[in-house]
Amino acid sequence: MRHVVFIGLGFGGLYTLRRLVDEGGRDLEVTAVDRRDRFVFTPLLYEYLSGELDPNVVAPRLDELVPDNVRLMRDEAREIDVRGRVVRLASGRTLSYDVLVLAPGSVPAFHGVEGAQAHAVPFYSLEDAERLRVMLDTGTWARSGLPACVVGGGVVGVELAFALAERVERAASTRALRPEGRPSVVILEAMDDILRGVSPRMRRMAKKKLARRGIVVRTGVRVLEVDPRGVTLLDGGRRDRVEAAVVAWAAGIRINPLIERLPAERHGNHGVRVERTLQLPGEPHVFVLGDAISYPGRVEGEPLPDTAQAAVQESEVCAANVACVAADRLPSERFRFTQLGMFLRVARHEGIADIKGVVLDGAPAALARRAAYVVRLPAWALRTAAIRQWLGLEETEEEAARRAGRRAA
Repeated sequence: MRHVVFIGLGFGGLYTLRRLVDEGGRDLEVTAVDRRDRFVFTPLLYEYLSGELDPNVVAPRLDELVPDNVRLMRDEAREIDVRGRVVRLASGRTLSYDVLVLAPGSVPAFHGVEGAQAHAVPFYSLEDAERLRVMLDTGTWARSGLPACVVGGGVVGVELAFALAERVERAASTRALRPEGRPSVVILEAMDDILRGVSPRMRRMAKKKLARRGIVVRTGVRVLEVDPRGVTLLDGGRRDRVEAAVVAWAAGIRINPLIERLPAERHGNHGVRVERTLQLPGEPHVFVLGDAISYPGRVEGEPLPDTAQAAVQESEVCAANVACVAADRLPSERFRFTQLGMFLRVARHEGIADIKGVVLDGAPAALARRAAYVVRLPAWALRTAAIRQWLGLEETEEEAARRAGRRAA
C-alpha cells in the first residue's frame, strides 16, 4: 500500500487530504502532520475577534475534520530528505513516504524590527485573536483608552483594523474612557498607499469607511521598534511615537523555513516554483501548495496570492495528481489560478466586494462575503452553525457571557 504523507493542514493540505480520501484514496495509507490541533479558517478569524462567531466554527479541531482512516500526528517537520523520501519530525520520529504533500503555510515576516516578534501580535491563529481580545478588554493600556495599532496596510491589516475598532469601541463604551478625538485604531504602512493590489474603486471606498470610523492611516512610515507600550517609527526622516493598547502585526509573511531548505528554485521573497501539476521540479513524488509556492509553470509569472482562495483551487488539482502518482500514472491536471473575487469585512453587516469587476458596498457586499466563505467551510455542521450565529438564531459564547454579566450586575 502506497504511503502518502501530508505536512501541514491549512487550506491547501486539509482540502487536498479530504478530497483525496473522498475520491478514492481509501486504498492509500495516509499520514497527516501538523503542529496545531485546530484548522483555522483565517478569513473568518475577524468574526471571532469581533464576537460574531464561536471559536469552534472559525477554528474547528483537526481530529473532527480528518477522515478516520488517516493517521493524524501533532508534530512538526524539521527536515526533508527528498532523495531518500524521508521526513524527520521535531519529536525525533521519521516518516518514509511514497508521495509527499507539502503545505506547511508561512510565518510572519518581522523584517528585523526590534521588539516586533516579542511584543507585536500577528494574526494567523485562534491564539493570536484571543491575545488581542484579552489585551483590548482587560489590559492596563486598554483601560487607559489608548488606540490599537496595526502595522501593515494590506487586506489583512485593513480588515483587522475594522475588527479591532469594533472591539476597542465596545471596551471603551463600557468604561466611558475614550477621550474625545482619540482614534480607535492607527494603521501604519511602509508604502505610499494602503491596499495595494485591490481595485482603485475598492481602495477609495475602504479609505472612506476607515475615516468614517475614526481609524487613522499613516503611510510612508518605517517602524523602528515595538515595545509593550507602542511603536517607535520614522516618518519623513523624523522619529515619532504611537502609544497603543496593543500592536497587531500584519506586515507580511515569509516562506516557512522548512521550504527554504528544499532543493528548489525560489522567486525573490516568495515561495518556490513548481510545475503546473504542483510537483516540485525534478522531484515528481513531492507536491507543494499554499503559501509555500510562488508561481506554477516554467515561465516566471506573477506570484500567486497568499489567500485561502488560491490554496483551495490548488487542492483540487493536487488531490487528482497525487492519486495519479500514487497509482504510477502521469498526473493529468494542470493548475491555473482564477480570481473569483476580493472581499473586505468592514463591520457585522457591512463590507466591500469586487466580484470580477462588479463592486458591491454595504450589506450586499457583507452577504456576498459570507456566502463565499460559508460554502468553503470544510463541514456541513460548521456551515450550519455559522449561518445560525450570523442570523442570530444561535447565541455565541461571547454573547452568552455578556448576557450573564448583565444579569449579574
